[in-house]
Amino acid sequence: MGEGERVSTSLGEGALRPDRRLRGYAEIAASSLILGTSATLIQISTMPASLLLVTRMGLAGIVLAVIFLLSGGVEEVRRSGHFRRMILVGFVVALEMIFYFASIRASNVIVGVSLEYMAPVFVALLAPVVLRTRRQGIDLVAVAVAVAGMALLVLPAATAGDGAVTGPGVVYGLLAGLMFATAMMLISSMGDAGVRGSTFALFYCAGSVILLTPLAVWQTVGSGYQLTWTDTWIVLISGVVYTALCFSLFSDGLRYVRVEHAGILGYLEPVTAPLWAFLLIGEAPPWTTYAGGALIVAAGILVIVFGRGAAEPLVEPLT
Repeated sequence: MGEGERVSTSLGEGALRPDRRLRGYAEIAASSLILGTSATLIQISTMPASLLLVTRMGLAGIVLAVIFLLSGGVEEVRRSGHFRRMILVGFVVALEMIFYFASIRASNVIVGVSLEYMAPVFVALLAPVVLRTRRQGIDLVAVAVAVAGMALLVLPAATAGDGAVTGPGVVYGLLAGLMFATAMMLISSMGDAGVRGSTFALFYCAGSVILLTPLAVWQTVGSGYQLTWTDTWIVLISGVVYTALCFSLFSDGLRYVRVEHAGILGYLEPVTAPLWAFLLIGEAPPWTTYAGGALIVAAGILVIVFGRGAAEPLVEPLT
């Protein structure tokens, strides 16, 4: 029996849960804040969306594979008993990413990010049924507050009449949100298996490369694209920071908190995305962006301060 198990046995599960919740909240919040810059880089890049996705996931996969092989990852997966489910979540994330990229390209940064983050709404509605968790009133309140904030973020773009919001962009964004919700619930369902976030991220990368390489080749050949130095550093940052690091942090955080709370905290990404768009490419946000951001931050505070942890997973870290 490990040290964490002895403490859990002697003091009860509740003794460990608060610290683990804070770890989960911190990992999810940190990854979401960093990912807020990713949408702007996608918009700057001239690389075909599928090629950008495959190259960033391939680079991240190499980094994560080294970590996986050197730290007992094969035994970790075998011991978990969830190999097939991990393959499934890898392909679900691949679909999420391509819908997300397509939404940004078809509309703009704010629309793409905002619609992808309908995921917490889907999770709040579906998780009690799919995962058989007890629905908490504070979750629904927080989701309502966060959705109100998201509406303030996207409303100016939706009413501008400048073509920023297109039918395909909206559809792609909603599909990305549904895939995001599905992935979070799948990962949460494996929360007791002791699988690290970096291992989940490796499966995301593998699924994306397998599923999207044919599309990337077809789009690249058809577009006559030529690699630029700007796209090269965008791929490097996207692969190492956004994918290998942030995806690992977010997935690891899901082991310690309610999946409903993870989705709400993930709203920190769209809060910061418009601000980064302003700093990096001069896309000035209106006052509604700041008001919406304040509501989303308030929703995150609600789940951290008032959300109960009784139904949250208690997972011992691998040693």
